Amino acid sequence: MKKLTYFLAAILSFVVCLGGVSPALAQLQPSSRGITTFYNTSEQQAEGVNTYQNILNYDVAIPNPDLSARLPENLSDFPKTFKEFLAEGRLRNGTNGSFTEGWFDFQASTAATPGSNQLFTIKAPDGYRIYSVVAGLPASQCPLEIRTTEIAFFDNVAQAIKKANDLDKAKFLVYVSPDDDLTIKAFSELFYDSTTGKKKTNKDCFLVSGATEKVRVNFQSIFDLLPPQLKQPARQEPFEYFPKYPNFIYLVNARKTLKM
Repeated sequence: MKKLTYFLAAILSFVVCLGGVSPALAQLQPSSRGITTFYNTSEQQAEGVNTYQNILNYDVAIPNPDLSARLPENLSDFPKTFKEFLAEGRLRNGTNGSFTEGWFDFQASTAATPGSNQLFTIKAPDGYRIYSVVAGLPASQCPLEIRTTEIAFFDNVAQAIKKANDLDKAKFLVYVSPDDDLTIKAFSELFYDSTTGKKKTNKDCFLVSGATEKVRVNFQSIFDLLPPQLKQPARQEPFEYFPKYPNFIYLVNARKTLKM
């Protein structure tokens, strides 16, 4: 259970809860940093995970460890277990998944928008936080292969809720969402057989590797927080990224709570 608790805490670090939209409430939450980094190979990604997790003390949400031995056997037991961790995350960290600083390294990709595949940072205005939604459109499962990863950032929860529901309707697995039910739905689909209601037996079914054929990152709601050269392009349309080398971008999502 200790490893399960650690992983779920990491996943929850990217799950947005329904409160904390006002400056007053946001100021009570710890400052935190969310990162998204691209890599060209799975080996480079593994080195990145080691650096973030073991050296820099981030909670790495994607890629995730193999949880097959530690999950409830029955699908019916999973929502209750997951909701308990969601509640713990809110008590421990406030608005889960939100952050005050964002660090992005998109250099290991080919960008549809010239100049957007670079290293840059953003920071929320004093008293505010940034909310994220992350979802993947499966090309296949067991092992899970993602055709497109959608990442979107917002300055309020209502926009994030709408985006999460839109992605769910488009058949995306919504890993990160203001809606607990969408998060539970995504991981239930990954971990359990919908026909039998039992935990899947193929261990490849339990891994969200971070390998994706395309990444679409939407900064339109917070374009004014980006570096000057990226503000107008980000306002016009989401940034799209493709592998530099066939066939995948290997991404890492992680979060670290900073000292006040």
